[in-house]
Amino acid sequence: MALFFIGIAGGSGTGKTKLAQELKKHFGREAKILQMDRYQKFGEKLPLLFGMKNWDCPQAIKWDKLEKDLISLRKKKGIAIIEGYLLFHKLAIRRLFDFRVFLKASEKTRVSRRTKFKNVKYIEKVLLPMHKKYIEPTKKFADLVLNTEKYSIKQCAKKIIQAIRA
Repeated sequence: MALFFIGIAGGSGTGKTKLAQELKKHFGREAKILQMDRYQKFGEKLPLLFGMKNWDCPQAIKWDKLEKDLISLRKKKGIAIIEGYLLFHKLAIRRLFDFRVFLKASEKTRVSRRTKFKNVKYIEKVLLPMHKKYIEPTKKFADLVLNTEKYSIKQCAKKIIQAIRA
């Protein structure tokens, strides 16, 4: 059997990484996690917004490399759990997934849970507007949308497993 791809998208602070780890725990050694953060551009290659490097827009991602790696990974066996905030933005990437999950939470919760780059100016001027413009609209491409304020990570994992097996 070819690799089964689970994609997890959603804004910063929704629990994508924790959910990927929880799913890996369930599936065991046959599961691998790939984080979209590995495909982030750095330095001068990043676009600027209000004079700040914009890490939260599609132009900040090495899409060609991500697509190439996912296609290469497809040839293996097991389960691949791929997580990233803009994961469903590009059609070529989106159609590689067998199952797509979008995690949502309120703006207040997402900001309070955020673990990286807690600069208030960046959050207000870049992160939140980019979420509304690029991340939130991709929710419509998910097979399952889960509110991580309503459900714990363990409950989310259970719902995903049930949906996959259905």
